[in-house]
Amino acid sequence: MAQTKFDKQVEETAESVAFGIGRFLAGQPMDGVKRTDATFWRSGTRVLPKVEGRVSRSSYRAGWKRLTFRISMLAALGGGGYQAGWVHQDATVATVQEIWADPEPALAALEQTGIAAASTAAISTAAYLALTRKRRELMREWVLPLHEALALPLRLPEQTRIPATP
Repeated sequence: MAQTKFDKQVEETAESVAFGIGRFLAGQPMDGVKRTDATFWRSGTRVLPKVEGRVSRSSYRAGWKRLTFRISMLAALGGGGYQAGWVHQDATVATVQEIWADPEPALAALEQTGIAAASTAAISTAAYLALTRKRRELMREWVLPLHEALALPLRLPEQTRIPATP
């Protein structure tokens, strides 16, 4: 019996979902494109040949680290959803109805929280820039020129990550 168009779509969708779950659990990139020499147990240091464009920092992480991050985020979201939607369902519904009926207090709280978050971000950024100034100067004056000078003779790909300095 021939497959209908709908059956083919269902089969392709199921296959894509299965591959997605497999990539998720293997700590591989979710788009399936391997960009670095990272494995499940070892962090990557080089970009694979024929990879173009910018490579994200997570591509250099070992697969177990990516998997740990993914599972942790999934657990946090699932736990929060469980608490809000099942354990404290009545309180959640009452709060949403309250906000829907009178949004002014919620908006005022969001304004104050936004100001506090922006202030914290500005202060944190200033502190980070002040504390890491020497490291940035070292990278700019010594490490980057040395990396650029050695990349051609050693035939390193252009996107090779420079190891972090203390």
